[in-house]
Amino acid sequence: VEMPLTLDKLLNVGSESSSLSSGCYLSVISTLMNQTEKPFTIIVDEFNCYYDHGHYFHMDYDENVKKAIPLNKISIFKPFMDAMGLYPAIAGNDISPDDAVDSSRAMMKWGSVVAAVSESKAVRRTFTKSLMESANALAESDNPVNVVEVRRFSNVEVQHILYNFEITGIGRLRFDRGNTTLNPEEVEYLRMVSGGTGQHLMDACMIP
Repeated sequence: VEMPLTLDKLLNVGSESSSLSSGCYLSVISTLMNQTEKPFTIIVDEFNCYYDHGHYFHMDYDENVKKAIPLNKISIFKPFMDAMGLYPAIAGNDISPDDAVDSSRAMMKWGSVVAAVSESKAVRRTFTKSLMESANALAESDNPVNVVEVRRFSNVEVQHILYNFEITGIGRLRFDRGNTTLNPEEVEYLRMVSGGTGQHLMDACMIP
């Protein structure tokens, strides 16, 4: 009796074959997006990087290899772009709210995408700004899209978080005996290099 081909087995096949990996991956993601039995979540970081100038070129797409391949034409990125319903009319251009509304029909049936956007990567600011404006426009329509702004830590919050890191023994603050948290210049330096974001602040405290 042949065993059914599960998604796990399909992923294993793709992981062992470079020629089949793209098709297996896309088949699994497409299956998940078009089923209504099991909810699932996709986490995407630095989502605005997908809206930067193209970085992938191939003569199968453009014979002169001058035009970048749009990310929604590449199998590894296509599910994320389709699920969010956000992509510019012309690749490499700023997205507009009209593009977002027109492309909203591609939502998944049962699942969710959590996409983070920040300015920690070298992405042109107009790309990030237009993406957020389009996402807000999409959220205001009938689509199941929510936009949440996570603000940077204030100076007081940074100070309190560093106190907590010292008490719980995080990184170089473990045996610091208050030399960092009680030094205003050190606190300001850590706030500056971390940009007031949680993970970057913790990373800065790990460096000796």
